[in-house]
Amino acid sequence: MQMDELREPIDVVIVGVGACGGLMLKELAEAGLKVVGLDAGPRYDPKSDFENDEAEMLKLLWSGTRVTSGDDPINPWSGTGVGGGTLVWCGVTPRFHPNDFRLRSLFGVGHDWPITYDDLEPYYTRVERDFGVAGLAGENPWEGPRSAPFPLPPIPFSYQAQVLARGLEKLGGHPLHGPLAITSLPYQGRSACIYCGFCMQGCKSGAKSTTLITHVPKAEQRGARVIAHAFVRRIDYDARRNRVSGVTYFDSEGREHQVRARVVVVAAHAVETPRLLLLSANATFPEGLANSSGLVGKNFMAHPICTITGLFNQPLNGFKGPVMGDLITQDWYETDLNRGFVGGYTLEKFVPGPFFYASNMMNLWGADLKEMIRHYAYAGGWWAVGEGLPNDENTVTLDPQVKDEHGLPVAHLHHSWSENDRRMIQHAIQTAKDLLEAAGAWRVQAGPVSSAHPMGTVRMGSDPRTSVVNAYGQSHDIPNLFVTDTSVFPTGGGTNITLTAMAIALRASAYLCEQLRLRNLR
Repeated sequence: MQMDELREPIDVVIVGVGACGGLMLKELAEAGLKVVGLDAGPRYDPKSDFENDEAEMLKLLWSGTRVTSGDDPINPWSGTGVGGGTLVWCGVTPRFHPNDFRLRSLFGVGHDWPITYDDLEPYYTRVERDFGVAGLAGENPWEGPRSAPFPLPPIPFSYQAQVLARGLEKLGGHPLHGPLAITSLPYQGRSACIYCGFCMQGCKSGAKSTTLITHVPKAEQRGARVIAHAFVRRIDYDARRNRVSGVTYFDSEGREHQVRARVVVVAAHAVETPRLLLLSANATFPEGLANSSGLVGKNFMAHPICTITGLFNQPLNGFKGPVMGDLITQDWYETDLNRGFVGGYTLEKFVPGPFFYASNMMNLWGADLKEMIRHYAYAGGWWAVGEGLPNDENTVTLDPQVKDEHGLPVAHLHHSWSENDRRMIQHAIQTAKDLLEAAGAWRVQAGPVSSAHPMGTVRMGSDPRTSVVNAYGQSHDIPNLFVTDTSVFPTGGGTNITLTAMAIALRASAYLCEQLRLRNLR
């Protein structure tokens, strides 16, 4: 194959231009660094490439082959293309709680983080501002202290949310306006949400925040370069200096190219990031790049999730407005050992479009599918998302047999839920059923337990023997290699993870700039 090299001097190359990679691209470019971002997927134009059509927009989902195994095989969905998971997320952006960072100290399970809520708080605030998060400060009694209000007022409760909130209040719960990275008012040149209900299909109007329309254009205005259809096959390593020297990638036609850089940042998703490190094994690191701990690919976590739906006597028209999370509750988030499990969960209002609802969330067929279609406008539901505890037996490895279109081993995801996970999600399902009945539902049904939000496969920590990267995502083994995505999470909390991942990436950006200024990464 022809080997081309990008010859201009590059300070930082970023693998993956999603939530975290797109943010870092902007931050580093604005700091005056020469930055290149590589993404395996295409670059879309929301106005011409996005459609309010569920089937058409399946193109935004990662479709690469993966192998699964374990008692509970999972393959959490993820986005593909510049913007990554923010293309297909619902924009739900709660913060982690202070106790989420010290699960082992408090309850003897999992791992403590090397950082605290207070360490992340100013970065949470900046991400909320940059993304235009809509919310109501001071409403959530379990949230940690805030240094600033949300930049936008909350999205008003939809009619479905109002009905569900009444059921929640009947049982003593607290309805909360879920923080959403969706504009409630015009913001930084973007229009307000038009309540079309197609949040998971890319958002044609631009009201939903994605790094594709927020961070990437600002980065490019400061000189950053984004290369789409660039599948990184290897991180290049200089054994003499114990430094990474850049990356090698395939373009859309299968030709190889190199990007030389002073620093490599990997933000490719909690499955593809460990896969890339393992694919980059060499004589110095025969078990995978930066893997002296043996922990790359271990500690694989995901949130156990379930959609619980009720049918009502009046139309709720749940397809109008934000698909998920304008109403949430965290009454069952903090650990209560009397429930029989550690950790907790968030319940979020959720009724997706009929295609996704029937095929993915409720797994309906035949007569049941026809009945759902007849009653779809009368449906209201909760999405339960709970904490899945870390377990080093849950892993992402290279499959020894299955190869991708480039001839490289695909990721093999081995996963089983713990007994704690099972108890927690069943408690969440029963709670959601009770709330729906209290709200007036005449029939309640839970879909299959599934998974979301992969995390944990390149764990951060202070001890190189028990972690892969430090508190800034910097490799313990190789100083100029960073990882800044959800793979660095030691534990997963009981709520959506993107805001926390972006806060970590923002904090890492400041540290990386300072280390370059001090010439510590040469």
